[in-house]
Amino acid sequence: MTKEIEALLGPTVLTKAGAPTVPIASAIGSADIVLLYFSASWCPPCRSFTPLLKAFVEENGKKSGIQVVFVSSDSDLRSFEEYFKKMPWLSLPAGAETTKIKQKLEQMFQIRGIPALIAIDAKNGKYITDDARSDVVGAGGDDAKQKEIIQKWKSIEAVPIEEATFSSAAGPTGIGAVVVFLLRNPIFIFGILYFARRALAYLQEMGKDGENQGGAAEL
Repeated sequence: MTKEIEALLGPTVLTKAGAPTVPIASAIGSADIVLLYFSASWCPPCRSFTPLLKAFVEENGKKSGIQVVFVSSDSDLRSFEEYFKKMPWLSLPAGAETTKIKQKLEQMFQIRGIPALIAIDAKNGKYITDDARSDVVGAGGDDAKQKEIIQKWKSIEAVPIEEATFSSAAGPTGIGAVVVFLLRNPIFIFGILYFARRALAYLQEMGKDGENQGGAAEL
């Protein structure tokens, strides 16, 4: 691991929830590829994808030089720790400093939604792909396909992040992105419900006025 990875992710990571942080250099060790996993416990697509990624890592990832680092979008420590307990990999620690790192990473990799899985070269911090989530989903539980995906990542010529061309695969788009946004910002749901109720009440009043006018015309 190089200083570029430490500059990108910070000096320390967590190996398990509630444990002290450890130097990122020793935690990543001799890994070939680091997968940055942008996820959160409140996100339904994330909860569906996490078991797929876990199986992928446990079946072929670890022995093939793949290391995952969880980048959480949970807003409170308890939610973060409960979700991270289900993951057999590393995580950026919770805290204000990590929030700054997360925001920097989201801007750097143009994260538009979660879950998102970014592959970077563990040796130099260069960009490989932001379509790793689709690759993992496509491989499913097929051992041969998983190995093919890993070899594909290793065969891609990594480029400096500032020179990378990002795809549209980093997180859900369209309706999926809207759903994730609303789950992440529930206050907007209450606003939508409020205006929906006001609109319904207005339409009901309009209907009553129409009925009254119709009755008056008949008289």
